Amino acid sequence: MPVLALPPAEYAERSHPGRDPDKQVNEDECARRETRFGHLCVVCDGMGGHAGGREAATLAVRTILETFERAADACLPAQVLCSAIEEANRAVHEMRTSEVGFGRPGSTVVAILMHAQGTEIAHVGDSRAYVIHEGYISRVTRDHSLVQELLDRGLLTREQATGHPDASRITRALGMAPEVEIELAPIAMKHTAGDAFVLCSDGLSDLVEDHEIHAIVVSEPADQAVVKLVDLANARGGHDNITVLVLRAKATALAATAGSAAVAPAAAEDPAARAGRVTIGIAAAILLSCAGVVLLGTLFAVHFAERGFQRNATIESQSRGSVDAGAAAVTGFPLERLAPENAVLPAPTASPYERTAPVEPAATPRGKKKR
Repeated sequence: MPVLALPPAEYAERSHPGRDPDKQVNEDECARRETRFGHLCVVCDGMGGHAGGREAATLAVRTILETFERAADACLPAQVLCSAIEEANRAVHEMRTSEVGFGRPGSTVVAILMHAQGTEIAHVGDSRAYVIHEGYISRVTRDHSLVQELLDRGLLTREQATGHPDASRITRALGMAPEVEIELAPIAMKHTAGDAFVLCSDGLSDLVEDHEIHAIVVSEPADQAVVKLVDLANARGGHDNITVLVLRAKATALAATAGSAAVAPAAAEDPAARAGRVTIGIAAAILLSCAGVVLLGTLFAVHFAERGFQRNATIESQSRGSVDAGAAAVTGFPLERLAPENAVLPAPTASPYERTAPVEPAATPRGKKKR
């Protein structure tokens, strides 16, 4: 596909180590680049010891940026974003650190890619993305964490989740395994002029509520909003590294053109659906053919059965005439013949056959976030 023109946007970021004396090595990393595929924004939160976590987050961001630089122009934006995060996972998985007591280094990641036709969103871990659209804020990522799973199963309430002792335990992260399950939004979000995307590490989202993020971002320019958000988290304890990034669209996303490869998913035919329809069509044709063969076979069977019955009846009649004559001569008594209407013939029985129904033909490594 042709390289998409960059839409106008407002951008700002801020990262702070927080107020905890034991957290003064900032393991967060963030970046923004104007790429051939759109505005790329990334936030990573490292783990695995101070040096290991910092290195993991830095390596992940650098690998994502380099992958975008190498990507072919023909690739779709969502494909490049997903491939970049996969490359970052492999790079972090293969890195070595001297801080062996903290386990394997890892990192969360949340990234967006804003282009002229929409915004792609992808993440691994509990770093979040929000969108502020038409006066409302929505969380557009779902934490890959133990607490989130308990919430989804109804085992925790929102109030119980706040300040939960396992709040920092995540179930997915870059570097935990050679492959990673990336949660990528199925379609590009059709942003409008004025929409703001907020990316942050859990150092912010743990201490600042969603409605507070909304109030600050809608009332301030991006460069002032990020400062106020970090200051608010620090004012409430700043127990972790704090990173926040704001990208505000200044133009509405364009509708996909007929000649563009980035067709809106509603207009693009799903290959799985197409394959399903082909399979159903083939199965229906086979069933109709089988039904025709069975019907034709039944007609032939009935026809030959009737001819065989008539032939047997004729032979039997001739044989019986001879036998009756002989028997009458021997006994001296004529044999009584049954009238045709009194004859009872056994009904032919059809042999049943069985149909066998076709047999119907289901974990993601977990990581522990250590600060």
